[in-house]
Amino acid sequence: MNIKFLQNPIQIPLTLILCFVFCVLVILNRTLIIDDAYITFQYSKNFADYLKPWYNLDSFYQGNGQTSLLWMWVLSVFNWMGLKSENIFYIINILIGIFLIIQSVSLILKEQKPLKKAFRLIFSLFFTYWMALNSTHGLETILATFILFMFLKDWKNNRNPYSILLVLVRPEFGVFLLFWFLDTNFRQKKEIISKFVYSFSGILIFALFYLLFYKFYIPLPFILKSNFNTYSYLGIKVFLGRFILFSPVILTLFYKRNYFHLIPLVFLIFFYTFNINSYSSGIYIRYFFPLTAYFLTIDFDFSSRNFYTKATKFILSFVLIASSFRMIDLCTNFYNDRNGVITDNEGFYSSYGVLAKKLKKTDKVIIMDAGHVAYFSAATVYDGYGLNDATMLLARKHSDSAAYRNYVEARNINIVSVVSKDPLIFKPRIDSDFTFKSLNLNHKKLLYRLPMDSNFYLFVYQYKN
Repeated sequence: MNIKFLQNPIQIPLTLILCFVFCVLVILNRTLIIDDAYITFQYSKNFADYLKPWYNLDSFYQGNGQTSLLWMWVLSVFNWMGLKSENIFYIINILIGIFLIIQSVSLILKEQKPLKKAFRLIFSLFFTYWMALNSTHGLETILATFILFMFLKDWKNNRNPYSILLVLVRPEFGVFLLFWFLDTNFRQKKEIISKFVYSFSGILIFALFYLLFYKFYIPLPFILKSNFNTYSYLGIKVFLGRFILFSPVILTLFYKRNYFHLIPLVFLIFFYTFNINSYSSGIYIRYFFPLTAYFLTIDFDFSSRNFYTKATKFILSFVLIASSFRMIDLCTNFYNDRNGVITDNEGFYSSYGVLAKKLKKTDKVIIMDAGHVAYFSAATVYDGYGLNDATMLLARKHSDSAAYRNYVEARNINIVSVVSKDPLIFKPRIDSDFTFKSLNLNHKKLLYRLPMDSNFYLFVYQYKN
C-alpha cells in the first residue's frame, strides 16, 4: 500500500465511503442480471463441465455468441470449482471495483487547482455509481475496464503484459493494439519485435481458440449487432453527448499531441454510438464504461507547453464543467435503466422462468431471448434470433426461410417460442416475425401464452410431437 495514501487524512475516509457505497449498491442489486449474461454463464458452464465452450451441446456448426473469451474463461474456472457464475461474478466485480475506486480517489488530491479537484471528486462519485450498476448485469464490463486501465497505465512498456489480454476481453480492443504498435521507435529492432510478439500473442490465442472449438470463425455478436448504416440526427446528438462526457480527456490528449491514445478513444466512441445495435449494450451504456480508464491514467496538466496555454486552459475549464453536468444527467438515465432491468426480469420470470420449468431434458426448443431458458432448463435450447447459432443467423440475415426451416427440421426441434405484442392474436415483436412466418407457426398447436414485460407475451408452439 502506498505510504502517502495511508498518511492522507482526507483520502482514506473518502475511499472507504465510496468503497462502502459501491459494495452496498452491488450487493443490493446483484440479482439484476440481464438475459445476455446468462448466455455467457451457459458457455462457461458447458466449458467447465464438458470442455465445450458452446451455447448448447449440439456439435453441428457451432459458433461463439458471447463477447468476451476472457470473461468466459474466468467464470469457467469458478464453475469447475463448483461456484456458479451467478454467485461469483459480482464478487469478482467488487474486488476489481475497490481497486479502481482507490485509483480514482488518489487522483483527487493530486490536483492543485480547485476546479480540477472538484471535477475529480464529481468523477469519482459518478464513476462509483456507474461502476456499481455495471457490476450487476453479469457481463465483462468491469473486467474489461481493469484490463484497459492496466494496459494504458503501462503503455510505454514494450512488453506490456496486458496487451495480450485486450482482444481476449473484447475483440474491438484490438484497435488499442494497433496504435500501441504504431507508437514505436521503428529504429529500435528490439522494440519492434517485443511489441509485435506481445500484440500478436493475444490475437493468436484468440484465433487458435476459435479454430479449436468453433466451425464458424467470426464472432456472432459482431454479425448480429453491427450496423454500419445507422447515421441519424438522434445518433449524432447521442454521439455529441458522449463526446462531451469524454471531452476533458480528448482535449488533453489532443493538446499534448498524444494521438496514439486519442484515436482509439474517439474511434470507439463513434463505433459504439453508430455501429452497435444491441439492447444490452444500451443498459448503463455498458460498452462505454471501460473507456473511463482514460480518466484514471492521464492528468490535465497543461504546464509543459505554452502554445495557446491560456486559451486552452479556459477551454479545459469549460469542458470540465460540461463533462460534470453530463455525468449528473447520465445518473438519471442509469437509474431509469435499472428500473427497466427490474421490469424486464419480472417479465422473464413470468414467461421464460415458467417455460424453463415445463421443459423436459428431451425437448429441443427455439428461444428468442436466449439466456434464461438455456441456462436454467434441462432442454437443448437453440437461439432462434441467431446470436448463438450461426446457421439461424445466416438464414435470417439472408431472409432464407427455407434454410431456416430445413435447419429446424434437421435438428428435430419440437418446441418454438416467439414473442407477441398482443395476448390473444399473434402480432410479432420485431425479432419474432421471421421465425413465425418461416416455420408456419399459425398452423401449429399453441401450448402456452405467458405474460412478459412491457406488454409482450410469449407464445409457445408445439412444432413436432
